Amino acid sequence: MTTLIVRTFFSFFILVGGVLQGSQGPRRLPPLNRDAGKLTDRGGKIGEGDRVTVQTRRFGRLFCVVLISGLFALTFGRGDQKVAVPPGGEPVIALDAYLTNPVGGLERTNGDSSIVSVEGKSFTRALHVTTRLKAAESNASQMTVPNARPVAKGDVMLASVWLRGAAAGGQSPAIIEVLFERMVSPWTKSVSQGVSSAKSSGVWKHAFIPFQSSENYGVGEAMVSVRFATQPQSVEIGELIVVDYGKTKTLDQLVDFTIDHETLGTVAAKVDMAAVHQTMMGFGGDFCQPRYGSVEAMDVVGQYALDHLHVIHARVGFPLNNWNPQPGEFRDDAQAHAALLLLQIMARRHIPIVLTIWEGPQWMIGGAPEQMGKVLDPAKYAVCADAIVRFLTTARDKYGAVVDNFSFNEADYGVNFKFTSKTIGDFIRVAGPLFRAAGLKTKFVVGDTGGGSGFHDYAVPLLQDPTIAPFLGPLAFHCWDGLGATEASYRAIAAVGKTYKKPIWCLEAGHDAGLWQAPDPWGTWENALRTAMVYERTLRLTDASLMDYWTYEDNYPLVDKAGPKPYPVFRIIKQMEDVFKPGSHIVTTNVGDDALQVMVTSGPVRGRFAGLIVNAKGSGAVVLSGLPANAQVQLSLSDKSAQEQNLGVHRVSAKGTLKVTVPARSVITLIGTSQGTEKR
Repeated sequence: MTTLIVRTFFSFFILVGGVLQGSQGPRRLPPLNRDAGKLTDRGGKIGEGDRVTVQTRRFGRLFCVVLISGLFALTFGRGDQKVAVPPGGEPVIALDAYLTNPVGGLERTNGDSSIVSVEGKSFTRALHVTTRLKAAESNASQMTVPNARPVAKGDVMLASVWLRGAAAGGQSPAIIEVLFERMVSPWTKSVSQGVSSAKSSGVWKHAFIPFQSSENYGVGEAMVSVRFATQPQSVEIGELIVVDYGKTKTLDQLVDFTIDHETLGTVAAKVDMAAVHQTMMGFGGDFCQPRYGSVEAMDVVGQYALDHLHVIHARVGFPLNNWNPQPGEFRDDAQAHAALLLLQIMARRHIPIVLTIWEGPQWMIGGAPEQMGKVLDPAKYAVCADAIVRFLTTARDKYGAVVDNFSFNEADYGVNFKFTSKTIGDFIRVAGPLFRAAGLKTKFVVGDTGGGSGFHDYAVPLLQDPTIAPFLGPLAFHCWDGLGATEASYRAIAAVGKTYKKPIWCLEAGHDAGLWQAPDPWGTWENALRTAMVYERTLRLTDASLMDYWTYEDNYPLVDKAGPKPYPVFRIIKQMEDVFKPGSHIVTTNVGDDALQVMVTSGPVRGRFAGLIVNAKGSGAVVLSGLPANAQVQLSLSDKSAQEQNLGVHRVSAKGTLKVTVPARSVITLIGTSQGTEKR
């Protein structure tokens, strides 16, 4: 009964209060994206350009305010527990929008959708969606709901969603992506978060998603998007609510609210020290400021990273557009000179290098500067390869820097050169012999894809081509989709590495490619926590041996350059460096609850082991078993209040167990020493 009353009031507010905003007389909604579906209210469709008439009067506005502030404490059934959205917010979409808006693009995944009945929950109907074909992008099949009220930049918002389901075959959870984004290009995203179902397909799972709006939006200028094409799957959405609290609450307040309703409990984590996976190369970073126009080789942030982190690898941006601005002209000055000096810095520190191209000169690649998806004419493959060779030999002969590997950045996605598997293979077939003729041992990275989900299909055709095999180096991808990608797609990366016996590198490690659009996110604990989350998940699923953080300079910075003062994310990287030391081995850890992330390593020296515990939920505990008996363990804790807190030395029991208290939304690392032996 409570939910029925709230649903009626909620839809009433959308109809009356959500669109008026102090207006008088009739009002026309702005044009909507035709692929986005229709604005709806209680099942009635408001089509593009339809006229909505609302007579606004003082008592009506007052009634809406009283209605929302007094009654908008929505409750949801969560088993026997009730979860209430905090009062004081205003709905951005109708409560039944997920039932009345169509799912677009189902023909791309051979999918279908329907409304089904639900028993035993506070909601009685759910949206059922089945996707049967794998899609290149998760938005191939999606539902989009335009915002029905204005949203201001910096507004604190909360999304709430119920779901259940399973991937095709029923062996793994269903996964959706929930976004709040601009309705049109450049599709600015305030939030983009993957949400997985419970392990059991019949169990409903609830998720809160707190976020801030990145921009100002009028009615219909933004949209709540739910993407279903993450994998072939069947999934049901039981409720979808998005609430805007304006400036009346802080983001931290909403995060704290979600913690109170998502306690962890006690989780078991079984470690098998004998089941060894990849050997870690270590952590590195991207150094790309000259590619973005800087004429200095190293900025303050980058220097701090070099001086205070164990930088095991560097990916350096190559400004081809500045190096080769006109046919036959090669200029060792400005940005190109800065990039060459950057290579020299790395070489003097004996740091291995990947050199990567983003942008090319207009005469070579055409298009506008920084335009995405530009295709290089095959007739210019040789001149492009020649320009690369000249830069590499200049780095070697003049600056003493030998470049180990080369790539085009996210060529699958087209940032900014776009190559298919076939065309990049054709380019390598031209460039590889030119590299060798110049005495270069530089190899081509396989992939360097914009995400991990599409890596398998992009890389395998290259690896199957024997004509280019001598020129191919390590496998590489970026983990921007790491928190939303399916386990199957990330495990496929590991499988490719095993099949072709090549190392796997993540050359852009980060959790949100659109984070730069958020209001000052770099120094937040949320940024640090989600970085730890994506590192753990990527390392565990892909068998990556190298993680290059994006970036170790003033672009997604680890450090406030005004100090320089380390942000929380810097502290997290430093903690994780101690766990994933070069030469350490990742071992199998089976965790009883997917809400908690746990990873353990052994080595690199005999008797040493280490662990990473990442908790994105409320407080709880983890009981680790399978550790070396009687070992001494040093614990360090980072959370919102402080980072790298020393929790002292603890001892593993004679049975190999250790119980660790895990505070809410925290990262814990453990460093253990034992005189025992582990199999290698």
